Amino acid sequence: MEVRYQFGYPMNKRAMMIADALNSPHALETQHEEYRGKYRPLKIIEVPIELLVYRIENIRTKSLQKQWLVTHPDCEKDFFMVDTGAIEVQEAQHQILQSLADKEGLLDTFKKGKLQQKEALIATDDGVVVNGNRRLCVWRTLYYSDRIKYAHFQTVRVAVLPDHDPQGIYDLEVALQIHSDMKAEYVWHSIAADYKEKVEQGVDLPKFAQKQGKSAEEINRLIECYEYAEHYLESINHTDEWSLVDKQEFAFRQIVSSRKSLTNPGDKELFQEIAKAMLQTPASGDRLYKQIPKVVKNLSAIAPKLSEVFGITISENKDDDLSLLLDGDSTNTGNANSQIASGIRTADAPELVVRTVKAVLETSDEIEKEKKKKTFVYDQVKRAADILTNTISNMDTSMSKDGVKKQMDNINIALDILNDWIRK
Repeated sequence: MEVRYQFGYPMNKRAMMIADALNSPHALETQHEEYRGKYRPLKIIEVPIELLVYRIENIRTKSLQKQWLVTHPDCEKDFFMVDTGAIEVQEAQHQILQSLADKEGLLDTFKKGKLQQKEALIATDDGVVVNGNRRLCVWRTLYYSDRIKYAHFQTVRVAVLPDHDPQGIYDLEVALQIHSDMKAEYVWHSIAADYKEKVEQGVDLPKFAQKQGKSAEEINRLIECYEYAEHYLESINHTDEWSLVDKQEFAFRQIVSSRKSLTNPGDKELFQEIAKAMLQTPASGDRLYKQIPKVVKNLSAIAPKLSEVFGITISENKDDDLSLLLDGDSTNTGNANSQIASGIRTADAPELVVRTVKAVLETSDEIEKEKKKKTFVYDQVKRAADILTNTISNMDTSMSKDGVKKQMDNINIALDILNDWIRK
């Protein structure tokens, strides 16, 4: 009984058929590509669409392979690496490439437009596709769905590399796809996953960075973003579901950058909980990545508001009253912020965190605008006086007195400072 292949012939058969086709007098057309440091003429041949295999090491699909494994828990973690040519692995890669093609509308382009192949795929001498994996996936999907209607995809044209050198293949992929049109072709976390893998393998970072057209610092920064995103996905119980962060590269860049400006562990912990909530519930108005630095700048105002909204009681020995803030003691503030972080983490209400933070930021923006007025101090003091007057007018004996004395002490400290300012 003849075996019917759909996602690649066995390696020996692929290599033999490609070699025979290259030696055929019909292989006259060539395509020039820079490969392993030389600009080479590659012979173009025509092969059955079933013959070729997808390149499993494809940078574009690194993160998506991890996501695929999440939805197929019965598979081992090294599923994609043990035997890259295995039928099961190739079928899984086909599904991943299909999801990419669907997202980008590539299937509809060839289906509705009845387009045929214009440019040759590029493959190794043993039939591994280096450039054109998504196109091959789409053509196979169409051809296998209707072999008569899409008979023009029964065979495909392939430019064949002289060998299958791993480094040469990697460099060619980078040159043809990432450098030429990175934003359209590759999701940020796929590139970051590749960088992380290369660094962990001990690559010479300065040389590697130079070949990528980047600095070592840029590569390390992207890896930091990837690691933070990895931690974030774990924290929201969506480990390795990388499609959730496809469009949040700039937010992670701002988070990583802003976090470095915080020195107190409690402050960092609270900032990360707020950032997590914002990532889960992108706020309207300013783009998310523009709001992240504002959170760091206004953390001292955001913290007590979150404590109030979520009803978080700070332990007395870790309280962060105004006098401690004015004395510059950040230890207690950090401890209090750690408790607030724990409180909002337990509450698990990201939308409420975002609404609270947004309200504080909007107030802060208003204050920044008012600071430009000469009457700024007067306006703020009058506002505080109006609030206190309204409080006194509406208080009664049934209301709780808890914490009131402490806040009055804070107000008195602020009044002393204002009095000193007036006398100068």
